[in-house]
Amino acid sequence: MVAAVREARHEEAGAIADLLSRAAFGPTVSRLVAFPRTSPHGDVLVADNGGAAAGAVCCVSFGTTGWIGALGVAPEARRHGVGRALTEAAVKRLHDRGAATVLLFATDMGRPLYERLGFVIEGAATAWRGTAGAIPTGVQVRRLREGDREAVSALDRAATGEDRSNLLEALHPLAGVAAERAGTLVGWAARAPYGAGIAICAHDDEAGVALMAAAANGPAPATLVVPDANAAAMANLRRWGFRAANAGERMRLGPPVAWRPERQFGLFNLFWG
Repeated sequence: MVAAVREARHEEAGAIADLLSRAAFGPTVSRLVAFPRTSPHGDVLVADNGGAAAGAVCCVSFGTTGWIGALGVAPEARRHGVGRALTEAAVKRLHDRGAATVLLFATDMGRPLYERLGFVIEGAATAWRGTAGAIPTGVQVRRLREGDREAVSALDRAATGEDRSNLLEALHPLAGVAAERAGTLVGWAARAPYGAGIAICAHDDEAGVALMAAAANGPAPATLVVPDANAAAMANLRRWGFRAANAGERMRLGPPVAWRPERQFGLFNLFWG
């Protein structure tokens, strides 16, 4: 049995990345852990087994909401309650930070555990790989500028129902593209160093599809993580010939959040939403 869940030590960063890689997150998981490990609003917790990490989980606070992600248990430590202990510790940490609602994306393997802890399914999101078609001409697409930050945050709040300003403020420089109509920002697409996907928020379908095309029309395939409930995004991904890579169920513990998946045309990844 695992003795306790504790905060990860700084010198454990490499060992935790290796553990999560062995737990099926792949070799690039260290990028996913970087934001919660370095942010004052994030935490990396480990299940301690004789001084070594038997499992790890990350969580990030956005005020009244919080996200759990990258929960993994070493293969040799499974079926001993490690996953439950890590989830409960992450939920408590987020509650202590002020979150009324805790969110996560669950794999098929993890969903039964989260359901036993009271999480409910809100809808799926899927990661797609491919190359987009031509950019629609109904909106002007340009590079994001530092002066766009306030509008970017406002569009993000409208789409997610969350105040993710600490996450967006960590994007330096603000690299990506904006959709503009009549001088007003109606959407944005930005890359982050800690996720495989491209975050895209838009006020409407035309702007969202234009940003998807602009973000993923290069010579190399791109990854777009899209809520399945966004019909316009899903239709264009299929039309462009994208292929589904993996998926997760968005789950919630606590009161509903005013989430509008039809305004999210790309998520950072399947961990932080």
